[in-house]
Order: sequence, then structure tokens, then C-alpha cells
Amino acid sequence: MVILKRWKTAVVAVVTMAGLAVAVTPAQATDICDTGGAGRYICDYGIKKHSLPNGEKEQFVVGTDYAVWMRWTTKGQWSSWTSMGKPDPLGTAKAASSIGLDDEQVLGDFRTTIYLTNSNGALVSRTRPYLGAGWFTWDFPKCC
Repeated sequence: MVILKRWKTAVVAVVTMAGLAVAVTPAQATDICDTGGAGRYICDYGIKKHSLPNGEKEQFVVGTDYAVWMRWTTKGQWSSWTSMGKPDPLGTAKAASSIGLDDEQVLGDFRTTIYLTNSNGALVSRTRPYLGAGWFTWDFPKCC
């Protein structure tokens, strides 16, 4: 009888722990959304949409790898998603907020800067100095 009570206690403990694990899991889960362009992103951070002065468009998301991803249109056709890397000039911190964006005219050039907070709590940014140029690496912003 003692062995049966111990076995019953062990079963109850295992079932209780399993129920606790199921109850905790949904709170830790992150909602994943489809981009509509063969990509997936963290829903809570949304899609940052950006219109360019030449009529083309860009979109920025935080991917399921917590890196920033972007795509753009050329003559109305969307590119594939391209990683801009994890937002950390000093290491491997992950994106931890939605993406902000600033545009400015600098000596006749159209400059775009994206920025967000990373998992280290730092505000970081990447800048494209003019349309058609590549993006600078992740940096601590001189904007925003």
C-alpha cells in the first residue's frame, strides 16, 4: 500500500508540473506573422512602410531571428527580403522594439535613417546617405 501511495503521489506531481509547463508556454510565445513576400516577422513589432520621393517603396520588419529585414520595389515589383543584420554595433544583441524611421534632405540628397532599441537597451540606427547608396553599419544614432 505504501508503494502505491508513493507511485500515486509521483504521478500527481508529474501531471501538475506538466500542466504548469503548458500554462506558462503561451505567455512566453511570440506571435509570428507572414509578410506576404515569403518572409515571417515578429507581429508585435509590425511592418514599417516607407515611401520614397521617386515613388518606390520600402518595408522593414524584425524577423524571427530578431534581425532587421527589408525589401523594396523597383518599377513596382517587390524584391526578396534582405537581412540588415542584428542591430548592435558592439556584438550580437537582438531587435527589441518596433522600427522607427527618419528622412532628411542633406545637401540635396535624400537621407534615410532607421532606428530601434536592441535587447541591451541601446538605441541603435543604420543610415543610407542617399537614394541608391548602401546602408552604413549599425551605429549609435546621431538622429532621433
